[in-house]
Amino acid sequence: MLSVRRVTKRFGAAVAVDDASLEVADETVAILGPSGCGKSTLLRVVAGLERPDRGTVHWDGDDITETPVHLRDFGLMFQSFALFPHRTVGQNVAFGLEMQGVDSEECRRRVDEALDWVGMEGFTDRRIDGLSGGEKQRVALARTLAPGPRLVMLDEPLGSLDRLIRDRLMSDIGQLLDETATPAIYVTHDHDEARSIADRIALMRSGRIVQVGTWEQLCTRPADEWVERFLGI
Repeated sequence: MLSVRRVTKRFGAAVAVDDASLEVADETVAILGPSGCGKSTLLRVVAGLERPDRGTVHWDGDDITETPVHLRDFGLMFQSFALFPHRTVGQNVAFGLEMQGVDSEECRRRVDEALDWVGMEGFTDRRIDGLSGGEKQRVALARTLAPGPRLVMLDEPLGSLDRLIRDRLMSDIGQLLDETATPAIYVTHDHDEARSIADRIALMRSGRIVQVGTWEQLCTRPADEWVERFLGI
């Protein structure tokens, strides 16, 4: 289980994350809030890409605040896809497995398995620049899942796609995370994405997590007037 304990992160005089605490067990938790509220910064602290000014990050009770990114065994998927244009689809998905030192036969098996998960079987030898935006996002998700991370983090993964593709992938991602039983943090500013994909939602405002619960709990027992307005109650 992931446990974020009273994390604060500053950039100069600006406080991006302010005394934030969050727990993620065997579930998908969405961090939902307006742009600039600190969602992505909190995710980067969990990933180890940013060091908190105060507070700690724990996994199964162990303090991993100072653990390097590559030793955390977390998978991170960005909005920008971050795929390698000079690699084929299969080579992109294999990248994390190669970094783990997985042998070639097992690597091929897990690449095929991951592409099957995201509905892209048969795309192994395709070039990245020939894919649509939705297909690229599926490849990025397969690459994130292939190494079998103990936690998946998705940072606004559908933000750059049109509505039709977003709606289709929204359903697929939620189902895939359930099927693979992978704990996940899903950062978004979109109410529909959070409601569709997450088991619980952490509402974030001005660097602080103001309420955590299911969509129904947030709507029926909002913590304050801002939560009511933001959720459109």
